Amino acid sequence: MEKRVLLYILVFALLTSVGVSCNNDDNNGDNTVATYTSSSTAITGFNLVDNSDILDNLDSVFFTIDLENARIYNADSLPKGTDISRMLANVTYPTCYSVEVEISNAQRMNDTTFIYSSSDTIDFTGDVKITVTALDEVTYRTYDVKVNVHQLESDSLQWGDVAYSTLPSMHGNVDVQKTVSFGDDAYCLMVDDGYYVLATADSPNGAWSKQELTLPFTPDVRSFTAGLEAMYILSASHDDMYASTDGINWTSCGGVQWSSIIGAYQDRVLGVAYDGSTYSYDEYPRRAGFVPTAVDEDFPIEGASNLAVYDNAWGSGDIGICIGGITQSSEYVGHAWGYDGNSWSQLSNNDIGGREGMSLLLYTTFTTDDTDWTYTAYPTLMAWGGRTADGELVKTMYVSRDMGVYWSVADSMMQLPEQIPAMYRADALVFNYTMSDSEVRSSTSATSSWHTVSPLEMPVWYNTATPVAVAETRNGGDGISPVTEWDIPYIYVFGGYDEYGNTYDTVWRGVLNRLSYKPVY
Repeated sequence: MEKRVLLYILVFALLTSVGVSCNNDDNNGDNTVATYTSSSTAITGFNLVDNSDILDNLDSVFFTIDLENARIYNADSLPKGTDISRMLANVTYPTCYSVEVEISNAQRMNDTTFIYSSSDTIDFTGDVKITVTALDEVTYRTYDVKVNVHQLESDSLQWGDVAYSTLPSMHGNVDVQKTVSFGDDAYCLMVDDGYYVLATADSPNGAWSKQELTLPFTPDVRSFTAGLEAMYILSASHDDMYASTDGINWTSCGGVQWSSIIGAYQDRVLGVAYDGSTYSYDEYPRRAGFVPTAVDEDFPIEGASNLAVYDNAWGSGDIGICIGGITQSSEYVGHAWGYDGNSWSQLSNNDIGGREGMSLLLYTTFTTDDTDWTYTAYPTLMAWGGRTADGELVKTMYVSRDMGVYWSVADSMMQLPEQIPAMYRADALVFNYTMSDSEVRSSTSATSSWHTVSPLEMPVWYNTATPVAVAETRNGGDGISPVTEWDIPYIYVFGGYDEYGNTYDTVWRGVLNRLSYKPVY
């Protein structure tokens, strides 16, 4: 509805504007192109005629009329495989001399030009132009009309054309690594050829700053965690925890003796304390009145996924979620556990299979309303990878759209591509990358340090919708200015271990297809 209101305002403003520009068309001075006048050549309405044999509720597909650039298109593309070669269209226009439809390079129809009629089918697989000629038989306006259809399953996980790079090491010999997001930057801590190396970047797509660290303690690199106000890490002996705001200078937290760090929640970090006999839920810094309590028997004291935090739709405050891991009785579990700011509880009602070292990510997927062909974004938890008790690596992707209560195997299109190996204890982060028209048209993708395997390229002309807020934010909210830059929320997967415990020296990049397309609002 907001898009419709915006369009009506735009059309009204353009139709009531004064002024006719006279331009040469193909260097022919005999014709005058009219712009934005209500009495001459402006198309004011366009929709497809309903045909359930093609697609239910086809007449509800919303089309944008761009009078400034003489383009008509559906921003929300039709489902993959929709037959657009035999469609009827209703076109609204002022009293005029003629309305002609020109079709070229179509799959079914030969190149042809004919007088428009709502009863004549149009083959939209080719180049379709509609020309409105005014009553003076001289002034005209030609519109490019495009019926967009998804070339890929829109919610499939296209891994950056299966793009990969290497870990940002200094010496090229990484034994252990942990990558986190702190503030707006990425921090990758490595044991690199025996040295502790920290690499930082404002985006994994860009250049990394690297330096060797001289630390006053031996760190447990895999415990490296980032909160809102600081980063944390356990000592290798687990007799203390250290905090830092830059990853270089570290200070003791005062003898915090934890067996593991679970993750950061708001302004504190959560962990499992161990006094030599009892495992307890703990946090740092502790809230007033907080007392550590013994962990539940089924709670993972180690090997759980990273902690994902998002808004609680059922109450106040955030929910922190982790999945999988190993209990104090050495059992591998596959349940999700949730933390509401005060206490832990088993959250999921199904067990996806016991494993440790899964990767967990909060991302966005979409549902489609097939009555009006609009798309709704949903926060979605994605969990994959991990190692079972018998050492088998699991690659299967699971998703939860109800805050971790129920988990199901993701659609086959969302499973990891074959080029990405099975792994465990890989670090998954999301960073926005600002794409531009010039970059797409030059066929470059992010930076030259990225390599593609079996590329699955999208045509340059292919546009479809991302959430309108993205485009409006980048263009002042006017809904008119052409979109030349847009944000793509890339998923980055750092490192991970193979079945022999060796660290992969790779960074994989991917994105949900719908979130990678250029906005056209």
